[in-house]
Amino acid sequence: MLLRGNAVTLTIHKEEDNQRQLNVTVEVAEERVQKAMRQTARKLARNINIPGFRKGKIPYNVLLSRIGEESLRIEAVEDEIPAIFDEVLKELDVELYGRPSLDDMEMEPLVLKFTLPLTPTVKLGDYRSLRKEVEPVTVTDEAVEEVLEDIRVKHQELQEVDRPSQIGDVVTISGKGELAPKATGEDGDETEGDAETAEPQPETFFESEDGAEILLDPEKVLAGTPFVENLVGLTAGDEKSFSFTFPEDYEEEDLAGREVTFNITVLNVKERILPELNDDLAKLEGEYETLDELREAIRNELHKQAEQQAKDQLIESMVDDLLEQAEIIYPPAAVEMEIDEMMEEFQNQVRRGGWEWEDFLKIQGKTEEQVREDFRESAEKRLKRRLVLRQFVLEEKLTVDQEDVDNAIEERVKAFAAHEELQNSMRQYYQAGYGFEMVSSEVLMDKTAERIKAILSGNAPDLSETAETENTEEE
Repeated sequence: MLLRGNAVTLTIHKEEDNQRQLNVTVEVAEERVQKAMRQTARKLARNINIPGFRKGKIPYNVLLSRIGEESLRIEAVEDEIPAIFDEVLKELDVELYGRPSLDDMEMEPLVLKFTLPLTPTVKLGDYRSLRKEVEPVTVTDEAVEEVLEDIRVKHQELQEVDRPSQIGDVVTISGKGELAPKATGEDGDETEGDAETAEPQPETFFESEDGAEILLDPEKVLAGTPFVENLVGLTAGDEKSFSFTFPEDYEEEDLAGREVTFNITVLNVKERILPELNDDLAKLEGEYETLDELREAIRNELHKQAEQQAKDQLIESMVDDLLEQAEIIYPPAAVEMEIDEMMEEFQNQVRRGGWEWEDFLKIQGKTEEQVREDFRESAEKRLKRRLVLRQFVLEEKLTVDQEDVDNAIEERVKAFAAHEELQNSMRQYYQAGYGFEMVSSEVLMDKTAERIKAILSGNAPDLSETAETENTEEE
């Protein structure tokens, strides 16, 4: 297709490929190039000294002979490309999805070739025929009691005792624990070792001079190993050496199948004194008068958490079903944009861990481009999920209005009712900027989950009726 641009100084050809990319060729009239060269020359003249001429007053031909026509042309084109690109976008009237690219450039005559990433297209299948049973959210008494037990532990007192340690105590130990070197790899090389001696070296697993407190609970401390068992029956001043091997299926892969040796000294043994499970505990925990009030608050909070988890799982499950039926076409630049976002999230995570990004790359032995490639597969999956969910929201005509957000904000700030100043501060946070976006997104996801429930149970509203209702309200 041939289009005419600004004052016929641009001739634009476009052709869409099968990856939602618009391949654009722009022929730039020579008169425009010459005009751009004169503009660039005036800019350069302000910083060039030529004997016999004042700065900024150097004739064009003199400047051209000094700089060289080719160099001036290149710099002028570089200056002009942004304006040309803006005119092309305006002329084509397309919405970009990702970063455009300048793929090729011929200088004489000036021809520019761009690739413009277009908005992805998503065709969903017959998802409204899906039917599944949605399990109701429940909170068990056992779950409530577990939280109560955690609260008791939070308010516990530790009392030093002169007796052998037993399960449930807290022992303070000093010493060292060393992991045996990793097993030899299949190629005969040690997977870990000292670079100078080429001999595998033990790896420090635990080390403390001042003492580290260890809870003697075999289900919470190095579960699945005899570590806690080896600390039971010891008294202050005891020294002990012991070894064991982590199970081959241990959850931390780096430890699986490796032997660890401990040489420790017991500094003290403390018994945990837990508060009684009564109204006094409720008062310790916050603004509760009775244990029953605390239990009810815990149940309500667990129910809220369970509901949120159920909503998230429901949406994830529906997205899986949508992906099986959907036809999705997106430009390669969309994946790069997703990788950019994941890289930024990952770099922030690395920095929060106290590392400089460049140092982290050195330790990992990778370049930034290699890390980007590591993210590519998950970025494509995340992009597809994002696109089908967005299309679902569009096709279901789900929206969020100001009243929805206001109601959600008031529900959120109820938790701060006892602190009026803090409540007002939180309300202001949620009413603008990132806070507002966060609440709006959560409200939309709540509506999405409710619509999914309705679809799966066969009770979804007729979309044509929804549209008619919206039109009537607008009138």
